[in-house]
Amino acid sequence: MGELIIGLGVTVGLILLGYFVGRAREGRHLSDLDRREAASSSVMVVDVKQLPPGVRAGAGSLVSGEVVIAADYFKSVAAAIRNILGGEVKTYQTMLNRARREARLRMIEQAQQLGSELVINVRFEWSDVGPKSASAEIFCYGTAILAA
Repeated sequence: MGELIIGLGVTVGLILLGYFVGRAREGRHLSDLDRREAASSSVMVVDVKQLPPGVRAGAGSLVSGEVVIAADYFKSVAAAIRNILGGEVKTYQTMLNRARREARLRMIEQAQQLGSELVINVRFEWSDVGPKSASAEIFCYGTAILAA
C-alpha cells in the first residue's frame, strides 16, 4: 500500500511540476515573442507571390525560420485524457501558436539582417517530432525583397 501511495505521489508531483514550470517558461516565451514582434513590426509580411502595389524591388533572397517546441508534462497528460474523451485538444493550441510565432519571427529577423523591410510569398510547414513526443516543428519561409 505504501508503494502505491509513493508512486501516486511521484506521479502527481511530476504533473504539478510540469504544470508550474511549463506555465512559467511559456509565460516568459510569450513575453519575449511580444517584445520581438513589436521590435520587428516595421517589416511587412504577406503571403501573396506578387509585390504589393507601388513597391519597387531589387533583389530577392530566401529567408526562413524554424523551431521545435515541446509540450510540458502537464500538457501531455491533459492531452492524453482529452484523446480518451474526444474533442478539441486545447492544451496544444498555445504550444503550436508559440511555435508558429517563433518561426515567423526568426524568418523576419533574418530578413532584417539582410536589410529587407518586406517578405513576400510566406509559407508555413509543420511536422510532429517523434511518434511519442508531444512536440511540433514549424518551418516558415518566404522571399525577402531588398530595396531597389
